[in-house]
Amino acid sequence: MRKWGVVVTGLFFFACIPNVQAADGKITLDNLDPVRTSQVAFKSVNDTIDAKSARVVLPTLYISDAAKLRDYKSYLTGMNRIATLWSDLIPNSELPVVLFTEVDGIWVDQKQIALTGSWLRDNELQSQRIKKYGCNIGGMYLPGVLFLCVKYDPRESTVSYGDLHVFAHEYTHFMEMNVKNWTGSASGNAIGKRNSCWIEEGFATFYGMAVGASPEDQSGSKRRKFLSDLLFNYDNNRKQPQGTLKAELERGNANTVKSLMAMLENTPWPCDETQNAYALGSLAAEALVASFGQEQMVKFYLSSASTGDWKKSFQSVFGLSVDTFYEKLTPYIASQFTESNFALPTPVVTSTPKPSVTASASPSQSAEPVVPISKTPAPKKITITCLKGKTIKKVTAVNPKCPAGYKKK
Repeated sequence: MRKWGVVVTGLFFFACIPNVQAADGKITLDNLDPVRTSQVAFKSVNDTIDAKSARVVLPTLYISDAAKLRDYKSYLTGMNRIATLWSDLIPNSELPVVLFTEVDGIWVDQKQIALTGSWLRDNELQSQRIKKYGCNIGGMYLPGVLFLCVKYDPRESTVSYGDLHVFAHEYTHFMEMNVKNWTGSASGNAIGKRNSCWIEEGFATFYGMAVGASPEDQSGSKRRKFLSDLLFNYDNNRKQPQGTLKAELERGNANTVKSLMAMLENTPWPCDETQNAYALGSLAAEALVASFGQEQMVKFYLSSASTGDWKKSFQSVFGLSVDTFYEKLTPYIASQFTESNFALPTPVVTSTPKPSVTASASPSQSAEPVVPISKTPAPKKITITCLKGKTIKKVTAVNPKCPAGYKKK
């Protein structure tokens, strides 16, 4: 189950993370470039989608009256692309999707019980999750029903990064159900084989960003803020100043990362540090996809579903132990929370500005950082005084002139 949308301010400690790359420019686990790694990973995913026959999702939508008044369509961003990505693993793309708001507790509970059965525990009912988390919730529930709370967003031209990522995130969980990475029974007991919390939630967050939210974020700034905001609960639960965990991650201490990841090695029922799983697990996925390609991720999902031993499958598919991976991942995690790694070069003035990317555009396939285009400064206006007999007029313009019959003083 997912919850997000927390805003947090942080402390800044600048770590020295070398911005190096291999001789041929290839990203490897020993060469996780702060800027290019996520771009290469996103490109690998979207190239895979573009090379496949397009899959069309046929959702059965259940929309509350309150949700109809809000921008619920943004929550369906990336439907067909994420379905295309996992089309080899999900034979049936039909999917019930329930869209509701924070005022629809009774309505959505009735829909949840009708669509998923009566096995749900009280704390899994959407009305109870609304009370605890507000409208920052979504979830994929057995046997495959997607629930999304549609927030009220007064912004006219953009929607939040988290909202755009959510459908692809939850559809990735739908894929996990189908390949039996995790499953359940009519009594609500989780059975079957499950990956760790950082894999299950972190990988889903990665695919949500790569497929759903990336068109809104070619510079990567929204992605980094989204990840930084996810660290809120860790600090909040320990009553420590906001930004404490972020500052610790910036130091690049492998023992710290190993400790944090070890907390996320249990299965997601429960996952006590879920938001850390989103943040750190998605960075782990970026490193793996950029280094090994999307096809290896598919092999890992199938292997771990078969063996029931995610660490054994990780070693087999990626060629290194989980512990060694944590060590290699540490500098990359540090780099993503170090603002100085993302200082852009001086923008170049051009007479042909590129159009801005919208949520409906195809994900960027560029492996280079996007440089913002500066605008030519507006010419300075000046003011003159004009006289006509005893009448005085002041004229302000770039090249001011007195009206007919007036003379410049």
